Amino acid sequence: MDTSAFRMRLYQILEPAKPGDSASYLFDAFITVVILISIVVMILGTVPQLQDNYHILFSILFFFSMTVFSIEYPLRLWSCTADPRYTSTVAGRLKWAVTPFAIIDLLAVLPFYLEVIVGINLTGLVVLRVFRLFKLVRYSESINLIIRVIKSQRNTLFTAYAVLFIALIASSTLMFEIEHPVQPDLFSSIPATMWWGIVTLTTVGYGDMVPVTPAGKVLGGAITLIGIGIFALPAGLLASGFTAELKRQVAEGEVTGPDRPSAVYLCPHCRKEILENELWRRD
Repeated sequence: MDTSAFRMRLYQILEPAKPGDSASYLFDAFITVVILISIVVMILGTVPQLQDNYHILFSILFFFSMTVFSIEYPLRLWSCTADPRYTSTVAGRLKWAVTPFAIIDLLAVLPFYLEVIVGINLTGLVVLRVFRLFKLVRYSESINLIIRVIKSQRNTLFTAYAVLFIALIASSTLMFEIEHPVQPDLFSSIPATMWWGIVTLTTVGYGDMVPVTPAGKVLGGAITLIGIGIFALPAGLLASGFTAELKRQVAEGEVTGPDRPSAVYLCPHCRKEILENELWRRD
């Protein structure tokens, strides 16, 4: 096998598996397990008792996952030129390196090298470890479906959240004008009052900022009711987006086998709906 063919095969294995590619399926399963192990170790390592009792096991699993990620990234960087989008030896690899998944792969291992090798130990580096979780996005069709739906509905979602932002500013400004003379410490400014607006519009209601004037209570109740309706908009948009995306996949043949939704037929006698997979033929 020449270098080009080997690079192409390696690229196919590292990318999410295509139907019938058992080697790629095995790699997907392996890397998914490694990602989950690294996340579990990161979470359980923050429990002092577990860290004291199992620090050796945690260290072994941590270094194992970092070794796998450290090997995976350069292999992806080397084999990415098999993709027609990144054929150039230098420019193609640089173009691949700034793609979202490549950045996630890099950030998944960057804290390890900054802390262990370079000696930099910053609190912010702990946040970068969360990027290991995002590596699962590459191998999860469900998560990719969510991303596609959000992209398809991005304009409508932007409008819905713009309305929510306007409601937040308006409610916070009104509540500040009403409650500031009575509670200057809590409702000290409009930005400070926006915290009340957020927890009220989302109907969370922590109770740390509560209006005490009659006008403030009336406004708070009205904003709560408005928040219920406004926050239902993105949920409805995403639901319709999921339905449209699934219909598109079925129409284009992307969903097959047991995952394909069954067609619905109407019984001519009782008018009852019958799924296609429930039909049977009498010999």
